[in-house]
Amino acid sequence: MENKIKTRSYLIGLFAVFFGPLFFAMWLFYVPNSWLSSRTQNHGTLVVPAQPLEEFELKAIDGSSWSHEEFTGKWTLLYIGDTTCDLYCEANLFKMRQVRLTLGRDSERVQRKYLGLYTHKNTQAINELFSKYHRMQAAWFDKSVVDKALPQLQTLPIHQIYVIDPLGNLMMWYPKDATSKGMKKDLKRLLKVSKIG
Repeated sequence: MENKIKTRSYLIGLFAVFFGPLFFAMWLFYVPNSWLSSRTQNHGTLVVPAQPLEEFELKAIDGSSWSHEEFTGKWTLLYIGDTTCDLYCEANLFKMRQVRLTLGRDSERVQRKYLGLYTHKNTQAINELFSKYHRMQAAWFDKSVVDKALPQLQTLPIHQIYVIDPLGNLMMWYPKDATSKGMKKDLKRLLKVSKIG
């Protein structure tokens, strides 16, 4: 009888070690506001339920292309903008860069992207701006093409920061006046409880 109890305890312990972090991460992921304080404005808002990005391929105005594969394998900070970049935009590009750098060894698990929507092809000014953010992947697309290929983004406001998990799920967003402190706390927690990406 004593051996059976020890065996059962051992199996329960193994189960908890291997599956406990997975269940905890899923709980954090799917239960809204369970771990983000509703009393502060410096943390992201969860997208509930998370919106998976379907397979797509977007042609940019410079001839390059983006596909769904570029949004998998890493955590993605996505900024949706246009061919202008005001002070809020510049501040958010800076915050995205700094937040990633402050993640230390986990910084390689996070990538930054700028998806620009345009109505004309004059992107010279913003291209000059991105020379300061050389590790951020930036491209500009016709809005109608993006709306068709990525209906999940169609109703999202521009000039916000969105978080896409390594499985390609749109799962969180930040307003343009969010603080880098809140973003860092959220990302560090996500990276800690999740071993994907």
